[in-house]
Amino acid sequence: MIQPQTHLNVADNSGARELMCIRIIGTSNRRYANIGDVIVAVIKEAVPNMPLERSEVIRAVIVRTCKELKRDNGMIIRYDDNAAVIVDQEGNPKGTRIFGAIVRELRQLNFTKIVSLAPEFIMGRDTIADIITSIRNADMDRKVTVRIASTNITENIVKILLREGFIENVRKHQESNKYFLVLTLRHRRNRKGTYRTILNLKRISRPGLRIYSNYQRIPRILGGMGIVILSTSRGIMTDREARLERIGGEILCYIWGFYLGMKEQKWIHEGLITESLPNGMFRVRLDNENMILGYVSGKIRRSFIRILPGDRVKIEVSRYDSTKGRIIYRIRNKDSNN
Repeated sequence: MIQPQTHLNVADNSGARELMCIRIIGTSNRRYANIGDVIVAVIKEAVPNMPLERSEVIRAVIVRTCKELKRDNGMIIRYDDNAAVIVDQEGNPKGTRIFGAIVRELRQLNFTKIVSLAPEFIMGRDTIADIITSIRNADMDRKVTVRIASTNITENIVKILLREGFIENVRKHQESNKYFLVLTLRHRRNRKGTYRTILNLKRISRPGLRIYSNYQRIPRILGGMGIVILSTSRGIMTDREARLERIGGEILCYIWGFYLGMKEQKWIHEGLITESLPNGMFRVRLDNENMILGYVSGKIRRSFIRILPGDRVKIEVSRYDSTKGRIIYRIRNKDSNN
């Protein structure tokens, strides 16, 4: 807490080293000053041969405090020292450099010059990391529901989680003019009845280090059993959708897990056998002009049905891997004519 007689370090190169607060500007009944407040202070220590001298009365903006700063999202920011930046009557810094990290609250208070000179800027919360942490903690604590803030990016990610079966249900809730998303998680218990954590989430791209990839180098999670959520020019989508669209983007997170009662969804396509490979595989051209690898199912093999180039077949493709599938039926010529 900053109050009269409090000593502060100087976080610029104006020439002063240490200040002592005299009073807080703009308030008559406030006793303590916080980050972003303007104070009147006196210079206690100064560098020799500089424009600012010892015992000179100046104005300064508080940029760091030992007292924690609490944000609305629950984030707490605490510094090791109390520091201020010396400014003129218009609020512009007298120095040309700012030392140390500052918070985004100074930008909201229109101290843009100080923000532009600072080497580090503590951004707001990472929305995606908040979603991942909330779901992971709720799953570990055996909670049925979890509430997260409702934004455009959170709604898009939650739609993907619901569509892929990682959560059971979602609903929108309003409280005090703020919207929240209430997620209903899935649970799994073993034979002894004890709880097991089976949902795994991992943040990849971060505000300090962005990770990008083209559609050819998007990683596969557990051979396609998990999903990769990407932010592309066409919106937020999964890795399978990005490969089909042939578009890359920023890799936001990895999500994988296993649940009882989940059945693997498969697609059935029709295609033409174009080539027979020596390892028992076939190259199939689907009706949508995509080329995939196909292998003969056990039912066709037991029925001694021969598959040759030029035959039309039905092939079953898993949603986890769209590059290969299982040939389940050979279409007869009369069937194809009909």
